[in-house]
Amino acid sequence: MTKESHPLDKRIIKLMQEKRGLLKKEAKAVLKQEVYRLNPDEIQKVKLYSEHFGLNSQQQLLSEILDLRREALISQLSI
Repeated sequence: MTKESHPLDKRIIKLMQEKRGLLKKEAKAVLKQEVYRLNPDEIQKVKLYSEHFGLNSQQQLLSEILDLRREALISQLSI
């Protein structure tokens, strides 16, 4: 069973291939590093948020963080 990718992830990978000349595998690795990897402070913040507001709020916060990172990466690649 494979994880379904976000539509913006496909766009980011395509931009990285066109702008940076990366292979698809390399672009996916960069995407994973720059979008999906959370630093310890962010992990702690998400855990505290879920303790106070519940798991649905935790998922919503994670989605917002990832969306902001995707948009930032797209704007960086579009320049």
